[in-house]
Amino acid sequence: MKRLSIVNVLTLFLISFTLHAQMMGGMGGGSGAMKSQMNSGHFYGKVVDSATGSAIPFAAVQLTAPMWDSASQTMKVKIIAGQLTTDNGEFSLEKLPVMGPMFSPMQYTLQISSIGYNMYTRTLTFDISKMAKAAKKMKAAQSNADMSNPTAGLEGVIDIVDKDLGNIKMSSSSQQLKAVTVSGDPPQEEIKLDKRIFDVGKSLTSAGGTAEDVLKTIPAVNVDIDGNVTLRNSSPQIYVDGVPSTLTIDQIPADEIDKIEVITNPSAKYDASAGSGGIINIIMKHNRSMGYSGDARGGVDEYGKLSAGGDINLRQNKMNFFANVFYKAIEHKMYGSETKLADQATPASRAADTIPTNTWQHDTNNMNGYFAFARGGFDYFIDNRNTLTVTGTYGTGHFTTLDLLHTTTDSLKPIGTYPNPSGTTPMSWTYENSNSNRIFNNVGGSLLFKHLFPKDEENITANITANEGSTTGSGNYDITTSNLNGVMFNLPEVQQSNGSSSYYVGKVDFTDPVTAKSKIESGVMATINGVNSVNTILLFNTEIPNESNTTTYNSQVYAAYFTYSHDFGAKLSTQAAVRLEQSFYSGQVVSDTTLKLAPQTLLYLFPSAFATYHLTDNADLQFSYTTHITRPNFSQLVVNNYSNSESVQIGNPNLKPAYQHSFELNLIKNFDKRNNILISAYYKITYNQIATQLDSEVNNEQLRQIQYFNTYENANYSYSEGVELTSQNSFGSLDVTGNINLFESGINATNLNIPDTAKKFLSYFAKLNLSYKFPKGFSLQLNGNYMSKAEVAPGGSGGGRWGGGGFGGGMGGGITPSANGYIDPNYYMDVAVKKDFFKNGKLSLTFNVKDVFATSVSGTNVLADNPVGVPLYYETTSRRRDPRFYQFTFSYKFGQTDFTLFKRKNNAVDTGPDMGGGEQ
Repeated sequence: MKRLSIVNVLTLFLISFTLHAQMMGGMGGGSGAMKSQMNSGHFYGKVVDSATGSAIPFAAVQLTAPMWDSASQTMKVKIIAGQLTTDNGEFSLEKLPVMGPMFSPMQYTLQISSIGYNMYTRTLTFDISKMAKAAKKMKAAQSNADMSNPTAGLEGVIDIVDKDLGNIKMSSSSQQLKAVTVSGDPPQEEIKLDKRIFDVGKSLTSAGGTAEDVLKTIPAVNVDIDGNVTLRNSSPQIYVDGVPSTLTIDQIPADEIDKIEVITNPSAKYDASAGSGGIINIIMKHNRSMGYSGDARGGVDEYGKLSAGGDINLRQNKMNFFANVFYKAIEHKMYGSETKLADQATPASRAADTIPTNTWQHDTNNMNGYFAFARGGFDYFIDNRNTLTVTGTYGTGHFTTLDLLHTTTDSLKPIGTYPNPSGTTPMSWTYENSNSNRIFNNVGGSLLFKHLFPKDEENITANITANEGSTTGSGNYDITTSNLNGVMFNLPEVQQSNGSSSYYVGKVDFTDPVTAKSKIESGVMATINGVNSVNTILLFNTEIPNESNTTTYNSQVYAAYFTYSHDFGAKLSTQAAVRLEQSFYSGQVVSDTTLKLAPQTLLYLFPSAFATYHLTDNADLQFSYTTHITRPNFSQLVVNNYSNSESVQIGNPNLKPAYQHSFELNLIKNFDKRNNILISAYYKITYNQIATQLDSEVNNEQLRQIQYFNTYENANYSYSEGVELTSQNSFGSLDVTGNINLFESGINATNLNIPDTAKKFLSYFAKLNLSYKFPKGFSLQLNGNYMSKAEVAPGGSGGGRWGGGGFGGGMGGGITPSANGYIDPNYYMDVAVKKDFFKNGKLSLTFNVKDVFATSVSGTNVLADNPVGVPLYYETTSRRRDPRFYQFTFSYKFGQTDFTLFKRKNNAVDTGPDMGGGEQ
């Protein structure tokens, strides 16, 4: 046994004492508990033939160690545990002492014997060098009264005393395997080669809210008034547990989210069509702690709307069951205005058959409804290296909207006198009262299998995910108009819609660390998507054939990728990847005529490359290059959308995909675990950028209003470039996260007769998060956002509850190639205060206020031109939703851990995208 100095003895004594005290505290104390935790070691593995690799059943496994013999008052070698291997050669030795005499690590000798094989002998010990860190984490968790995970810190201890010995090969000579080393706890913001991972479990301002509230706290991410998400002024793809979701971000409970992954420049491992604006992967909580744990939640907001939810997790032996439910009643109040001035857009250059008008709109919108979400499933730990996970989800919601839209119109030329420009300037007004409702249902399920190979980090995962959804909606529009001559008339309009969608994903991923310095990753993926919808528009109870339609759409994408990573010494590591994607899509629209889209087949290759140079032990320089594609969706290709009678969107079957090249350079400096800085520079250029273009204006005699028609076109290119700074700092009880992004973007659409707008326009986005822990269980969090004047985000908007646009704007999808299309500055602050009650903070009460100073106003300024460059109107919009909105939330957490139930390596199956999600 290695001789220990006095310092080592004292250090080990303090570590062991702290560790045992924490375990006793977590388990309720008592000498029995202490003895149980001291005997929580676990060795397991598999015995195989060194030549054939086949399992060796019924081999005798014996573990011995020197123990103090009270009778002889000397150290004697004693048998601690033993068993025969199973039919598949596996063994598991449990409840082993971790510490030996004088608080030194217990020194074990493993012996395995079987007829026809030489004796296998190996010295084993538990690495206690990480125990101090684990003890500190446990102490911090209790001092912070954090009961979001009743076993916080204990899993780190289990990692230390739970060791997979891998495949033990028995042959003519014994071989020893390398010791297993488990890394320490990750920081709150973990920076990897191709993504950043944020632990959001302690976010106060999102308590009782949705993913929309969580994303507002993430650096580099902006969420607008409609819930549309932008990442560095581009629209990212939203994933849930590694795959696209049919749920919007306001339908995902915040309290069910574990982590947020932000992938600003996705490599070829990921879906090529999802990476043009980056990927945000929402990882749901998935507890695998032994015993049982859970929480119950409830809340109420200023409108008196209630929310409730709960989680439960139970793990014993080979089974782990989990379930969570969430219900939220919703009310939103929105106020908006819009001004559309044709007299500021050179009306003299207009075509003679159009009616130039100035319009002013005021809108009051009140939405009520509810959203319910349920998720459940189980993990089946087949053996030490194979795990099967089954998950099912169900979401439903029902929303009703009352909307009052008042429009005043100033016709600059009298109707019927064209081309005679003389006459008075008549005025008209319209009151549009609408009552609409929307119901949605979504059912999803996933089946995941993961196999761990004996080699560290070598694994294979297979995942099948299915989602099916349906929506129904109707709207009654009572339109009262006073015409140019002061005569009033009524236009009753009805819109009805119903549809269904299906989304299926199958994928297999394989990871193999070929050598100590190189690793390969590969995978295949298949995605099948189908959409069916029926939209009917009636006027005076009579269907308008050319505006009503039935749509059927199907798409398939098949992909394969290969990634090779290599470390060139201690300084330089690289990764090269390539992805091949082939897509098929087809569909038809039946209106007054039938329009079929010719089947489209696209085959593209997407290379990517990453390099990291280790400047020092805590500073890295990263460079990445990736390629992505934006395929035109079916609506952009053939669907004519008349749902907004003022702004009609027309499809274009001649659209081409947009291909993007993206470059990024990152400098990462970690001062310590709680203090770091990230500086990023990025540049993106997209060719054949899909843009929304205003096509024409028409006087609709039937609706007695001006209609603006928009379509989709391919502009020459668009670009976005910028510099971003993210800093995380801790000053005792104060945690500060700051983020600022300076960027400029533009679009060249000279091919669309639009003046070259690829000019420099500098904007910036800033975010500051402050968290402070006060005595007696109080804590405070502030989140502040500021967005300067900026161009409309390239790629449109995504992830929101409505899909963007608003009323009357006609922005649709894509970007607008306008020389003067801007978003007004916007800023707000959210505040939350939390109080923990009882021992370990099992009960907590949170009060949060969104937009505490009522400053969040969404506004735009757009000068709209037709395809030949003639200005049609100058438009400004302004909207505000739920200013200074507050809510109360309570949470009660419970749980009990039984360490005798730990039968396998607890981190053998990871959560989130390392389980196979997010790697496509």
